[in-house]
Amino acid sequence: MKITFCTSLLLVIAICSHPQPPIKSRNFYREMEQYDLSLLWHSDSIIIEEFRSKAAFPEPLGFIGDHFQRFYIHYLSVTKSKTSPYLYEVTGKTRVKNNICSFQGTITITEAGLYDRSRIYGYKEGYVNCQVMLEEDSAHAGSGTIEGRLQTDFCIDSKNVVQYNTIESSADDSYCNNQFLATWASYKTGVRKKCNWGDFRIPESQGRGKLDVGAGAFVPASEYTAYGWEDFDIEDHWWSN
Repeated sequence: MKITFCTSLLLVIAICSHPQPPIKSRNFYREMEQYDLSLLWHSDSIIIEEFRSKAAFPEPLGFIGDHFQRFYIHYLSVTKSKTSPYLYEVTGKTRVKNNICSFQGTITITEAGLYDRSRIYGYKEGYVNCQVMLEEDSAHAGSGTIEGRLQTDFCIDSKNVVQYNTIESSADDSYCNNQFLATWASYKTGVRKKCNWGDFRIPESQGRGKLDVGAGAFVPASEYTAYGWEDFDIEDHWWSN
């Protein structure tokens, strides 16, 4: 049976999204015009509200292909467009094995919601769904395009400032953010590969025979160690108390 993207996205929301389980939300799309969401994807640090402290902004965990080859992505800049309030221009680099490619592209907000729940720390909580299109530099060997859908959770503080949502992160074993479901396509051959990433967990990486076997945090299965996970250190990807 063919699983559509929408079905996959619903599974991601059910398995790895904050808050959990899913709760009702109201449409918040029009209101997003007034906010700059760039710090949800690229910043020096994030606030861990539970501990009233700061932590380094997380580097995404990712995989590409059927064998869960480790995929690295790092944003160098994310800038809100001056012509469209829902469009963000991005630059960065990707790496697979020793092959590094620069890229540029866009993140476009297509949907936004504000959760109907009691406020914690006085914050409102919500999410945005986005269409993402990234183009690696075609001059690099092994380059291509990456296209997919991103879900990001945010919160809004008492001063009406948007922040990366870390509320109850230490209490939720499935906590994650910036969940990206995508396909990489080669410029040269047209070959297409699944290419997913996220902060702290990776969508579609858990379950029997898959990459992530961790309970309270991401842990790569031993059978995939040779696919780039030899030097993975959980301490580099999770906050310490």
